[in-house]
Amino acid sequence: MANPDDNGPLHGLKVLDLTEHMAGPFCTMILADMGAEVIKLERPGKGDSTRAWGDGSERNPYFRYINGNKKGITLDYKQPEGKALFLRLVEGMDVLVENYRPTVMPRAGLGFEALHEVNPRLIYAQLSGLGYDGPYAGRGGFDLIAQGMGGIMHVTGEPDGPPTSVGLPICDLGTGMWAVQGILAALYERQRTGVGRLVECSLLETAIGFSSWTSALWLADHEEPTRQGSRHRQNAPYQRMKTKDGYLMVGAAGQSIWGRCAEALGHPEWCEDPRFVTNQQRVENRAALEAEMETVLATATTDHWVRLLEVAGVPCGPVYNYDQLFSDPQVRHRGLIQYATDEELGEVPHIRSPIKIGEDVRVRSVAPKIGQHNDEILGQLGVTEAEMRELRTRRVL
Repeated sequence: MANPDDNGPLHGLKVLDLTEHMAGPFCTMILADMGAEVIKLERPGKGDSTRAWGDGSERNPYFRYINGNKKGITLDYKQPEGKALFLRLVEGMDVLVENYRPTVMPRAGLGFEALHEVNPRLIYAQLSGLGYDGPYAGRGGFDLIAQGMGGIMHVTGEPDGPPTSVGLPICDLGTGMWAVQGILAALYERQRTGVGRLVECSLLETAIGFSSWTSALWLADHEEPTRQGSRHRQNAPYQRMKTKDGYLMVGAAGQSIWGRCAEALGHPEWCEDPRFVTNQQRVENRAALEAEMETVLATATTDHWVRLLEVAGVPCGPVYNYDQLFSDPQVRHRGLIQYATDEELGEVPHIRSPIKIGEDVRVRSVAPKIGQHNDEILGQLGVTEAEMRELRTRRVL
């Protein structure tokens, strides 16, 4: 049960969010969903570049997805008055997250070393494309570039096709997730030391980190991995199969499961076929195995085979489109869609963070308008209404 007197496991944590695009905002969104007070700082007038995506409205679906539960302020910290306010903000923060090019914050005198002097307890998280130092540090980096350089595209796609990107921004999202883990570890350490740390993550390192045993095998034998489409590299059948009306994922590589699968599909003799007796033989003869299985699967629908294979204890599942995905009873039961109420936008659907800690990790509010919380946040610093009007006139806010 949710604690009505609490607002999430990170309630009381203050985070200054200087991020835009995807990786950084995803990191701070997770912290916000866990209850942290996240203050998103944006450029006066323009804001996060993602605000211009899609339909062009400042709170379009792209922006809303990764900026819910945040408060929004505008501040030009490159101007003297803005920098002074920025430093006052930093004094009260637990965490700062930024994903600018590596030269931006140090050049402004606001890098980790400078801010650590202002607030020794500050945890400073840097998210970059290719890393903050090294020969490529000055390059910009985006998700697809990291997928290409990090080996993901090399092993994605059909065997006879070109290198292919994953259909989702996996390096952006993964970097945001790694950054959250680093921040939480630094917070835990700070309980002992009282001192903040620098946390570094990059899209390139995320891509390589996700390569798992594909890289582990290459490091052992230096043999280049090949693209396998939806097929598991070391196991068969563990892959996509075509049915009468769509596609089915089947995971029947283990010997006992393979026996149950063959029996359920009406062909127990497959288990005695010298091509299919062991997993290694099934991998070596995968094309023949696929042809045999898809001949059977093509006679009935995906739903039919899911029901039959589940009864037989064979791991399987349909390949959904998005309409099917969000209609699935398990997805609906687990509450993956949550709603937040907004005066302007009404009831707005969001994807909840895929972490359950009771009901405390949740969507509480829609992404802010540009500068929506200037008066609240800067007022807490003692900035008067008259001073804010003057700062707006000078485009500091």
